[in-house]
Amino acid sequence: MSPLFSYKEIVQSPDFSIEQELVSEGYKIIAGVDEAGRGALAGPLSMALVIYDFSIYDDIPDELRKIKDSKKLTHSKRLDAFEIIKRNSLALCHEFIHHEIIDEVNINGATSFGLKELISKSPVKPDMVIIDGNYKFKLDIPYVSVVQGDAKSISVASASIIAKVKRDLFMEELDKEYPLYEFALHKGYGTSRHLRIIRDLGASPIHRKTYEPIKTMIEMSCQGSLFHEDI
Repeated sequence: MSPLFSYKEIVQSPDFSIEQELVSEGYKIIAGVDEAGRGALAGPLSMALVIYDFSIYDDIPDELRKIKDSKKLTHSKRLDAFEIIKRNSLALCHEFIHHEIIDEVNINGATSFGLKELISKSPVKPDMVIIDGNYKFKLDIPYVSVVQGDAKSISVASASIIAKVKRDLFMEELDKEYPLYEFALHKGYGTSRHLRIIRDLGASPIHRKTYEPIKTMIEMSCQGSLFHEDI
């Protein structure tokens, strides 16, 4: 099913304007979906789905006004927002998409897979989904693709926070398993420090083999010496 429309306006803070428009078109159970870790060199893609009861669209609880795009919140404020979302949402669910799936079907395929998993496992089944980005997926239910949706829709911004918090915590756990890679510091993203570590140590088992510079490193290593099973 193709997207019904795509929003391009940039607003100051997320609200329920998009959701309200969808309600006016007859939709009642509207889910916001977002991801974290799309551009990371290591670790999973993290995706979340959040649904609010449409009855609060016209009268937003004060604490929900604290919900912003996860990138605009500090770590401590994201943790606070996580609890706010749990208290106020009708439903939320989360999914990790393993780095090996990303390597197998590419990041867009992994995103599509994760989206279908979220819809399937959601305790409340949406009849419309708002997706952050500019995607075209084949779904069994209608969806809208919203450019910078996490800055416009509270539902999407909430999903961005859940996805980000869950992934950050997971990468901190992986840091204990692979301490030399300092995943707690850079969360798997391609910072200059992370790239230096990869050059020095080679790729770990949780690095994405199809992402550069890991892909080229593996191709250049005929014996696979740059891919260590045990660090």
